[in-house]
Amino acid sequence: MLDIKSLINDKKKIKHHSKNDINFIVNGYLKNNISDQDMTKWLKAIYKNSMNIDETVYYTNAIINSGEKLDFSYLDGYIIDKHSTGGIGDKVSMILGPILAACGCYVPMIVGRFLGHTGGTLDKLESIPGYNGLLSKERFKKIVKKVGISIIGQTDEICPADRKIYSLRGKTDTVASFPLICGSIMSKKIAEGIQGLVLDIKIGNGAFIKNENEADKLGDLLKLIGSKFNVNVNYINSDMNQPLGSYAGLACEIYECMDALNGKGHKDLMNVVFSLGEIALSMANESHPNDKMTKAINSGSAFEIFNRMVYQHGGDLKKINNNYNNITEVISNDNGCLKYINTKKIGDAVNFLTILNGKLDNNAGIYFIKKNNEFINKGDVIFKLFGDNQNNIDIAKKIASQSFIIQ
Repeated sequence: MLDIKSLINDKKKIKHHSKNDINFIVNGYLKNNISDQDMTKWLKAIYKNSMNIDETVYYTNAIINSGEKLDFSYLDGYIIDKHSTGGIGDKVSMILGPILAACGCYVPMIVGRFLGHTGGTLDKLESIPGYNGLLSKERFKKIVKKVGISIIGQTDEICPADRKIYSLRGKTDTVASFPLICGSIMSKKIAEGIQGLVLDIKIGNGAFIKNENEADKLGDLLKLIGSKFNVNVNYINSDMNQPLGSYAGLACEIYECMDALNGKGHKDLMNVVFSLGEIALSMANESHPNDKMTKAINSGSAFEIFNRMVYQHGGDLKKINNNYNNITEVISNDNGCLKYINTKKIGDAVNFLTILNGKLDNNAGIYFIKKNNEFINKGDVIFKLFGDNQNNIDIAKKIASQSFIIQ
């Protein structure tokens, strides 16, 4: 008879789990037959000793089978999704998705909440008044067919085991494990019924992955896992040694998405969007992908699709506001070159402002005025923190001020 404590000890001794072992662990935790304490011990054992390819496939499959798998084969376009390993100011999904839909693709997207120091796409979308990201699978499918894209969170119908394990990983410092990352990402994407997946693997001092070699290992593993389930996977490595774009927060990032979809996106942000979009549309056998994406933005069709998606989810972009009571500037004390040495601190500060302070503040965030390696003068404003609670802003300022040096 299988026993979780024996399986934890097996993994501590670097023994391999069987398919039955993995199914027992995933299903047992989902059904509350395995406690948070024991599951944490197992996650830490995986974090330390990893899983091989077979185990990772078993783990991914167990999570998929914990819920229902969608079928979009009846649609007359390429079914594709995009995923990021997580960054600060990363709102690419909400920009790229509508662009791909405007170019003829269908984009069923299941996203997460904040994890560790990185923001969550669902949290950002829910800052739009009325936006419901927890729809039934039938409603999700109808919106994908009608609009071309729908962005939801994990529900009890799709990969419920991952939702529960994902939350525990965030609380137990077991996020940066390649097999656990692969299982979490690929289970949701495979359950979506997609044909293709483009991945944005973030690298740098604001990412879970610190160098290109590790990023390639993860990307290649994700491609391999995808191939086991007949999903075509491609990836790029992108820089997370500074916040992406101009804002990090909740409602402020929605505003930035709207600007980007209206042709006013920050250069570093749009470079990532177009790099991923070119790969995605090439996978869909679309010619001249960059021209098509540019046309989707300039014609207003991509923004219209974003607006329609939000409406179908119960949201209203006209009601969104980014009003706040307080703002504090971080000012340079020296002349020199700005260098972000710990972008993770920015993510910690943003989460403290918006989510981790015991009360959700949709209107809090940080506005970045200066970028990495930019020369600045003494007295220049580097970034601004804003929100409703001045005390929280003051604490967040201390955290965020540890993220950079002037040299």
